[in-house]
Amino acid sequence: MMDRTNTGRNLVDDEGALNGEQLDRLARYFNEEVTFSRHIGAKVSEVEAGRADVYIDVEEVHLNGTGTLHGGVYASLIDNAMGLSVLALVGVRSATIQMDVHFLGSVSEGRIICRSEVVHRTRRTATAEAKVHDETGTLVAMGTGTFRVFEKKGNAIV
Repeated sequence: MMDRTNTGRNLVDDEGALNGEQLDRLARYFNEEVTFSRHIGAKVSEVEAGRADVYIDVEEVHLNGTGTLHGGVYASLIDNAMGLSVLALVGVRSATIQMDVHFLGSVSEGRIICRSEVVHRTRRTATAEAKVHDETGTLVAMGTGTFRVFEKKGNAIV
């Protein structure tokens, strides 16, 4: 489990964090309206302030020329999960400004699930980490990302 503190302040108690109804709406929006996420088949299984789980059921379209999951699918899944965990925490628009991905294993079928957690937050940035596991629980990819937090209030779902 992540350390939800940042220099002594609890990240989850941040005043911008989305409430339960907003989190449900965010998950529905992601699952039904975000076109690229729909295109790759990414689905939110859980989201709360500072944390998100997103999965993909691997299909033939996700595979590269060697018959294993394309690295771009891992990267997209990681970026989506981290972005959701940040958005759920800050409650305002955010954007990926830096991301690192490490490919640790190959997958050719089944479900992969990505769990992301915000590990650091300032007024203007948030840092998240994500781990992707296959159906057997094997760690197959991981990443970190830094997100710009926009201070403009309003609908965080853009």
